[in-house]
Amino acid sequence: MLKLLLFISLSVLSTLTYAQVVTQQNILQGINPLNSDQLEYEKVIFDRVIYNDSVYSDSRKTELGDQSEINLAFRYHTDENTFARFRMATDPSENRFDNKTSRFEFIFSKQFKNLRFQIDMELLTDDTEDGSDSSGISLGLDLDSDDTLISYAYNKYLFTFYPFNFRSDVGDEFNTLDVTRIHSIDGSPTSINSTPVGDEKIVSKTIPGLEVMYQTGKSSAYIGVGIATYLYPTNGDFDIEDNQSADAWERKETSAIKAGYLYLDNNKTKVNLQYVSHQNTSETGALLKSAASLNTFKRFGDEIFEFEITMSQAGDAPYDVDRASNWFNNQTPFRPIFSDTNGEKQDWISETGFAYSLKIGKNIDNVTPYIGLKYQDEYFIFEGDESAHRLRNSTEELSHGGLTRIAVGAYFYYDNVYFNPQIEHQRAENPVFTNATDLRDDRELSSFEKTNTLLTFSVVYTFDGSSSNQTWWF
Repeated sequence: MLKLLLFISLSVLSTLTYAQVVTQQNILQGINPLNSDQLEYEKVIFDRVIYNDSVYSDSRKTELGDQSEINLAFRYHTDENTFARFRMATDPSENRFDNKTSRFEFIFSKQFKNLRFQIDMELLTDDTEDGSDSSGISLGLDLDSDDTLISYAYNKYLFTFYPFNFRSDVGDEFNTLDVTRIHSIDGSPTSINSTPVGDEKIVSKTIPGLEVMYQTGKSSAYIGVGIATYLYPTNGDFDIEDNQSADAWERKETSAIKAGYLYLDNNKTKVNLQYVSHQNTSETGALLKSAASLNTFKRFGDEIFEFEITMSQAGDAPYDVDRASNWFNNQTPFRPIFSDTNGEKQDWISETGFAYSLKIGKNIDNVTPYIGLKYQDEYFIFEGDESAHRLRNSTEELSHGGLTRIAVGAYFYYDNVYFNPQIEHQRAENPVFTNATDLRDDRELSSFEKTNTLLTFSVVYTFDGSSSNQTWWF
């Protein structure tokens, strides 16, 4: 049986009828405004801009423009119960060529008294479903979105059904994204080869489910359950690494749970506890099996403090998937599971890791300088580039071995905008940072270092002024 813990959910609007449990990532995306009093009806509203960029690092030198992350959104409200929203986002996870891949998202939402319908559509500008040379444009459902939902409010309860993704990320400083993202092989091949044959491909999906929230005063708590199907060979001796032969395929099920609790006192105090877990990761190729996070924010006059501890438990057989080809990343030799250059499984698989963050700032007029301290152990897995499955030594046998990060930065506020430059010194126990003067085709021949200094900055604008709400943005 999966364990059940309580964790906090975010309540976006003041009344339960409009309340919606969201995670920090949903706050950043801004589907629902934090300050509904700023809405203007029957008018296109320039919703928000979020711009993050890496300026310079010792390991990669100047990166300005290479690693730019941009979110841009507009919204239109006909009344307090109906709105449409358009968002564009870029996410270069590896190099500047990924900037060509932009995400266009359309949200439509309508509320009828206590019942709300919301749908998330995605615009594909290079749809090749009808053939590699079709290159058409299509508008369809975003099949892994947690913004498609049906919710019903009854007294202090809110029941929400998520048909695609029941919101399974945890953590703010160390966000995991979708804990319940699973994989299966489409095409029912008799043998899984290093390269796909015909229409064979790896299908990635998130687990849908039902969530029940109870809200009273400044506190809210919820639990959720989800279930999804996946394809898997029927023969008991099948093994994705050692025996790739499949006699036949069947449709199997996996289940997930989540729970949480949130205490939110305007912009003074926040306590956010989250937990998500799911089953059968040895068959679904999931990166994570479970994750939990505690995030607290407290204001004492002009001084502000944020503390977070986040746990991740890695999956039992995580697939190393190439997102561009929808197949396994290492084909020669064939290594479907995350492995080092010797073909051995990487050390973080099935392990539990922890990360800690402490941030201290002081509000001085329209400026908030701060210092931050973070530590990640050798097995901690999350979405960031510093994750143990990404930041590894030359042979990929070892992760950073324990990463200490010390940051100094400041938030500069102006109306509905803030600007945040930050410099961070990173020190690892193992040499994992590339040497900018020694980059070779063969990773094992390149030299790596134990330290790195990273300069980043971000700019955030929100139409409703929520960018100045330090509960979410500090």
